[in-house]
Amino acid sequence: MDTPETILRLEGVTKVYGSGERAVTALYEVSLQTHAGEVVLVMGPSGSGKTTLLTIAGALLRPTSGTVHVCNTDITRMGENALASIRREKVAFIYQSFNLLEALTALENVSLVTTPGGLNGATPQERAKEVLGTLGLGQRLNSLPKQMSDGEKQRVAIARALAKDPALMLADEPTANLDAKRGHEVMELLRQKALETNKAVVIVSHDHRIRDIADRVVRLEDGRLQAES
Repeated sequence: MDTPETILRLEGVTKVYGSGERAVTALYEVSLQTHAGEVVLVMGPSGSGKTTLLTIAGALLRPTSGTVHVCNTDITRMGENALASIRREKVAFIYQSFNLLEALTALENVSLVTTPGGLNGATPQERAKEVLGTLGLGQRLNSLPKQMSDGEKQRVAIARALAKDPALMLADEPTANLDAKRGHEVMELLRQKALETNKAVVIVSHDHRIRDIADRVVRLEDGRLQAES
């Protein structure tokens, strides 16, 4: 069996905020790999460094030391224009607050992130409609966020991420605003789509209810990565 492609590789990543007596180490020598089609859940309490880890993985923040590779490209010391290209073409974020534009419909929110001549030459609207349909939102295309449940809004957020066709999907506390049942259902959908489309997914959360949807669970405490399970 062929080894799955490594999509994200962190090697010895340390992040220090501030300097001198006020320096705070958010991450300490963290090493982590994620492969295509794999869901990795990073768990830990508030303040453990989870969001810093996700932000560095998504090319939004530079580590103080260590290296970050996305799709076998070392992005650690890339210029801002090159990093913007990585974020646009390789990475998609899913946030706990959904981050949908309230004045736009579900279809319009997802269409915004797609580009003309995308997959199979589909228009942004065609691609958005296709992805929303696969997430069970075919009847919600013209609904505004205020007309949808939190579970539906999170599925729109996942559709928006998938529509970019990224190699790496990063989810920050994606079940925080969902009840247990809806949260698990949405994360099951995310796992299913990761497998179907061969995406690597990293979820940071303290929600133990979604442990079973992950291929691997790692724990972050005080900025240090603990043993995997």
